[in-house]
Amino acid sequence: MKLTGLITALFVLAVLAGAYAFGTGGMPDREPPEWLTAQKIAHRGQWTDSGERPENSLAAFAEAVGNGYAVELDVQWSLDGEIMVFHDASLERMTGVVRPLADTPSFELRQLSLRGGDQTIPTLSEVLALVDGRVPVFVEIKNEGEVGALEDAVAMQLDAYDGPACVMSFNPYSLQRVAELAPDIPRGQLASRFKGENLAWYEKLLLANMAMNWTSKPDFIAYDIDALPCPGVTVQRWRGRPILGWTIEDADDLARAEELVDGFICNPGALD
Repeated sequence: MKLTGLITALFVLAVLAGAYAFGTGGMPDREPPEWLTAQKIAHRGQWTDSGERPENSLAAFAEAVGNGYAVELDVQWSLDGEIMVFHDASLERMTGVVRPLADTPSFELRQLSLRGGDQTIPTLSEVLALVDGRVPVFVEIKNEGEVGALEDAVAMQLDAYDGPACVMSFNPYSLQRVAELAPDIPRGQLASRFKGENLAWYEKLLLANMAMNWTSKPDFIAYDIDALPCPGVTVQRWRGRPILGWTIEDADDLARAEELVDGFICNPGALD
């Protein structure tokens, strides 16, 4: 009986180990591009708290590009199907308008002032035209709803773009959709511990440990620096995936991150 129990336990452990290896695998059949970690990445551009260079504005991206930083930006789908560069689901924090971006048509969004200044909400095509291949572009797809139209539109724009660019998302199915339409675009799985998020415990467990990589097949991982080190990220690094840390706030964060990750997504305080 003892031998039978031991064999059963070993079998269960082997099955669990195999499932973990499969779930966290999904390596693309290519080497990650070197530009993923070649320079600091300006999180939403090199912004100020004032209206001069608000986050995710053309002015913030121009400043970052001029200083030689890669740029990270967020994209969402407007009511009439335009890819808008904006982080929050609500317009309130950045524009004062109490309304979801997704319920607003693009012609209204483009007229809203960011932080009371001259900058307005740009489209993805406008940002890509401004960057013009001079630095890498990291596009975070923000989609907690139905996967499809936004991912397809982003994939088509980036596939036609003449410059280094990739997509990132917390949603593995968004990355899967991009891979189906434009498999050559590098993909990054965003993850954290997901504390306080409106997710079931098993969803947090799977996503925090990148156990949906079999679906998203990411080229790299972008992980919350405050949740590191963690075994799941160590496994991904061992597999050969570059690890990007977010969000680096200052020099102290940067010094700590240099021991934990390969690339740095930085707010202005951590940029030179």
